[in-house]
Amino acid sequence: MKISELYAQLDKLAPFSDSEAWDNTGLLVGDMNAQVSGVLTALDCSIETIDEAIDKDLNVIVSHHPLIFSKMANVNEEGIGQIVRKLIKHDINLIAMHTNLDHQPDGVSHMIAKRLGYENTEILLQHQGNFKKLRVNITVDDKEEFKENMLNTASLGRMGDYSDVSFEYPVKGQFKPNDQANPTLGQSGELEFVDEYVLEFIFDGRDIKDVVSNIYKYHPFEEPAFDIISIDRKRDSGLGVSFECQTTLEDLKEKIEEIIKRPIVNLVKANDKAINKVGIIGGSGMSYAVEAFKEGIDVLITGDVKYHEAYDAKFNGQNIIDAGHYLEFLMKDGLKELIEKNIEVEVFASEISTNPFE
Repeated sequence: MKISELYAQLDKLAPFSDSEAWDNTGLLVGDMNAQVSGVLTALDCSIETIDEAIDKDLNVIVSHHPLIFSKMANVNEEGIGQIVRKLIKHDINLIAMHTNLDHQPDGVSHMIAKRLGYENTEILLQHQGNFKKLRVNITVDDKEEFKENMLNTASLGRMGDYSDVSFEYPVKGQFKPNDQANPTLGQSGELEFVDEYVLEFIFDGRDIKDVVSNIYKYHPFEEPAFDIISIDRKRDSGLGVSFECQTTLEDLKEKIEEIIKRPIVNLVKANDKAINKVGIIGGSGMSYAVEAFKEGIDVLITGDVKYHEAYDAKFNGQNIIDAGHYLEFLMKDGLKELIEKNIEVEVFASEISTNPFE
């Protein structure tokens, strides 16, 4: 398997196009034409992480946090330059899956929840989708071949966990070709009546050029009749997860500490109510707290909580568990499992701690 092939498979698991505009994801250091010897999943790429990959004879590190964020003026033995140099020296490829992985239903927040023992999660803050519906007229005789070609080659027909989705219904069509037309059916200047079907497919609006191109490629008519309609529908991706549980704030805090093997950073105890629904936003999630609590959660688990954010949360009756940004280290095993499940490649989870507070 080449790096390019691995990259394409990772893109299916967590599309890099789902990354935030400010983010820096994808192949940060490496060669798309190189062969993959194995993968190491990590939260961060440090010198020690590279040594671990070398020891295991792995030439791909898939990290959550991007090594390169801001503009680099030089690459030398200072700062992250020494890490970049070591990656290149040992032909190790570095791929970052950051906010694109955060936004998936089985992404980082789900991986954290799973390690806490809660596998049945739902997206906490679901994204509004840019969905379109294609409606295209096709003759009865050409319907099945056209439908098959569109589903096999165009980026459409996917709804959640289902593929090859389409709808169809019969209609009557009519047209009159002019003198310059070159009709597949009928004669110039004569009104033609045709038994047709309307085929309907849903697709991501970002793929509109691909879809239209394939209509003209596979439709037998010189001028296909089709409509593209915008749909107000949520995407199957978003930020954070939620899950149902019956516990107390103190018991949940102790459970987290038991899993991560250290005390949590801070606890905002705003009330003594029972905990029935928990929200998790890995990393720094307090800027989404207002929206998160509107989804009915009783406590938010996140990191990097500032004093005034905690003060406002307590004033508003919102329980917060600040487990630290490094809580995301639980994603190392989760990403390993996700890759192993979907890609035929040897994968290891890093055993190196990159916690800067240790």
